[in-house]
Amino acid sequence: MTRRAVSLAVLVAAAGGLTSVPPARAQISADQVRQRYDSPTKGETIYEFARQIDSEDASERLKGVKSMSESTDPKAVEYLVQALGDPDMRVKAKAIDACGNLRAADATPVLIQQLFLRGTDPEVKQRILAALGKIGDQRASKPIEEYLGRDLDHATRGTAIYALGDIGDPVSIEFLQNIERTEPHPTIKRIAREAQAKIRHQQAMRQTEAKQPLNTFLPPDPPQPQR
Repeated sequence: MTRRAVSLAVLVAAAGGLTSVPPARAQISADQVRQRYDSPTKGETIYEFARQIDSEDASERLKGVKSMSESTDPKAVEYLVQALGDPDMRVKAKAIDACGNLRAADATPVLIQQLFLRGTDPEVKQRILAALGKIGDQRASKPIEEYLGRDLDHATRGTAIYALGDIGDPVSIEFLQNIERTEPHPTIKRIAREAQAKIRHQQAMRQTEAKQPLNTFLPPDPPQPQR
């Protein structure tokens, strides 16, 4: 049953019951109707988006990726990763951004692979680096450090260093310190310094969260008899 047919059925049922049902019970809000009928159609929706991503029309694929990026279905990430290899630049860029915003760790290996491809546009590589930073998967830290060993423009270099700060791998601190010491460009030097501070802050927060409470409800262990 389509959403329009469902809405019509609800209105007819409500109208037919007005004579026997008190007004307070006859009124059904739009949110209640949506919640009642949304659940059975969710499975169909995700596969409809998937059909759009498989379309030969790039505009349809772009619509599918946009819809997937707004979906709460866990399967959406799988289709977004598939869209990372789309030949249309608009679709690819949208899929990269979506994977970053959703922090889709499953996309990390594919994004790293595309980062090192010669045919990947420089602007797309900056998107990839930004997405890897948002995802925060520490598997990306070493490849990004290796990528920074290449001859890069200042914008891409700064984006890569910023991504290392977002990922927060403590192993990257020494690498960033070396960049700060040797980098002649003042902006890149500043970004490297800020990335180190960000990693240290993240580590401090994680250690604070990992600490156990000092007082527990368990009784202390009885003293052991001396032998």
